[in-house]
Amino acid sequence: MSGQGPEVEVGIIYTGERHFMTPLIASLAASDGTDNVGLILVDNRSPDGTGDWEQTFPATQVIHNEQRLGYAENLNRILKASTARYILLMNTDMHFDVDSRCVSRMVEFMDAYPDCGLASCGIYHPDGNYAHPARRFQTIKTIAARRLGMEMIFPKAIADYLCMEQDHSGTVDCDWVSGCFMMLRRETYEQVGEFDNRFAKYFEDVDMCRRVSQAGWRVMINGAARCYHHEQRGSKSVLSRDALLHLQSYLRWISKWGFDSGQSNRRAA
Repeated sequence: MSGQGPEVEVGIIYTGERHFMTPLIASLAASDGTDNVGLILVDNRSPDGTGDWEQTFPATQVIHNEQRLGYAENLNRILKASTARYILLMNTDMHFDVDSRCVSRMVEFMDAYPDCGLASCGIYHPDGNYAHPARRFQTIKTIAARRLGMEMIFPKAIADYLCMEQDHSGTVDCDWVSGCFMMLRRETYEQVGEFDNRFAKYFEDVDMCRRVSQAGWRVMINGAARCYHHEQRGSKSVLSRDALLHLQSYLRWISKWGFDSGQSNRRAA
């Protein structure tokens, strides 16, 4: 690691998901090494603490919350603590292939596309199925199909929302990327500001991507890099607490941006 610190810092919020956290940290260290990657851990009032992973990367910061905070609030704590050129925000339920060099490939990608403000990689489920990290802004039909079980009624809405026509291994511009893996350029963050804390859970990633594209930056997928996501989809059940939070966040999104979220950010790479 250079005297100026790592070029990318990986920010992770930990609330006690040890069965996810251990393979994530181990696979990150194995795939990208520990010299050019820094780690920012937020201990969000977890029952067991982050001690087991604090020595894995030489450049590690630990943020201890005095009380449990919302997701967007924790993301902002990471952004404030980071000094690297790039900040990678990740969920705990992720892991890497040992030989993937995913984070390094993402840094190379961001260097190659200086107009890209925020990017994600190709994300797959552990069974190898593509997770469709590139998204288009939601519509009423999308919400009905995804949250009310109307996929068979609005199949085109789902296909359009998930950018299913795009090449999974290619470079893609999109409206927004899944919040489980977001690499943000420091200059972009300094221009557009923090995540909107009013989104208690859900749509904080959509909102950030909307603001990034509004400020003139590209939002992109680098399909040449890949990572795996043990996707939980807590809001899939319409009667769940997460489903209610998703609806509340969607209503806040509409209140902020309107039903017309603006022109698509997609263009030829």
